[in-house]
Amino acid sequence: MNRIVIKGGHVVTRTEERFEDVVVSEGLISSVGPSSETSSQDGETIDASGCWVTAGLIDLQVNGGPGCDFWADPTETQIATLAKTLANAGVTTILPTLITDDLTHLRKNIDFLEKHMGVGPRQLSACLTAAQAVVTSGNSATPSLSEFIPVRMPGIHLEGPCLSPERPGVHPKQHLQPLTMQVAERLVSESVKLVTLAPELDPSGKCVAFFRSQGIVVALGHSNATYEQAKVAFDADIGMMTHTYNALPPIHHRAPGAVVAALLDSRVDCCLICDGQHVSPPAAELVIRTKGVDRTILVTDIASVGTSQGGLVGSSILLDQAVRNVVQWGIASFVDAIRMSTYNPAKAMGWDEIIGVIAPGKLADVIIWDRQSLAVKHVISRGRKVS
Repeated sequence: MNRIVIKGGHVVTRTEERFEDVVVSEGLISSVGPSSETSSQDGETIDASGCWVTAGLIDLQVNGGPGCDFWADPTETQIATLAKTLANAGVTTILPTLITDDLTHLRKNIDFLEKHMGVGPRQLSACLTAAQAVVTSGNSATPSLSEFIPVRMPGIHLEGPCLSPERPGVHPKQHLQPLTMQVAERLVSESVKLVTLAPELDPSGKCVAFFRSQGIVVALGHSNATYEQAKVAFDADIGMMTHTYNALPPIHHRAPGAVVAALLDSRVDCCLICDGQHVSPPAAELVIRTKGVDRTILVTDIASVGTSQGGLVGSSILLDQAVRNVVQWGIASFVDAIRMSTYNPAKAMGWDEIIGVIAPGKLADVIIWDRQSLAVKHVISRGRKVS
């Protein structure tokens, strides 16, 4: 039996924080509460005294990292190496993000991630079903170390190619596409779960409706939409803003634009890159105060090139640093920062019944943090201790 007992930690749940023990068994969180076990005879015991215990971090915007670009031609080894780096920082679930490119190459990368890395929405539900079956049968079926990748990838984020030519950021303009049904149908795949687009390119709303009918979350980003156009988009079931402020019209008192529309709409989740360069601490605080911690999501937009020579080409931080940043800037408590990087992204993507919170029956992605430094001490991913 694969079992881990986490003793004496300060556990952060969705609604509260309290001193409890957490027991992980066969890939599931089996209990949260006082445990009579002083040690795990058939597994491992972790002393979490003086530590926070939280759910694993979820990053909805990961372009890559050192030595790995999802938008290029990554290898299985490169992705596995990136996954280990992310997991060591407490990031246990990501959406690999593909930026604007030639449509043929985009399809090639989507197919590669599905075929070779097992990326897809069934990953979460299949893991939950398998873990429940193991618990019921009592027969351990944990993967061998060679098969184990410590980061879940339940879908793909397509950032583009249907973006505004006025707000492309670093996206190659030559590969921007019109938002038509022909293009939309080429982009759809079972693994594509989040699409960032400029809704003003789809005035009829047909393409957005098509994406939503396929179970895809649609986010407004790299858009030149006016306040009025953004309101129409949110009424059409666009429920997220990708990297709020960045690659969007700046706020103006006579032309408030899409950012103000998102801040004022209680249905919309606002994603923030809190690396201190994409968004200043006061601007990040404005989003958190306006949206509340329930509708703010921390992302990294991490890329292999990162932030270079004053230009913003993705970020160079991991999500654990974003958590520390908002706490150290004094704009959010640690508990709120954890909600913005665990439960909120899970809920926005429809995964909150499976991951994103410390609770019995959820998949066992657990982080143990030092309460003073907020450094990640231990990570349990997919029920296995990886650091």
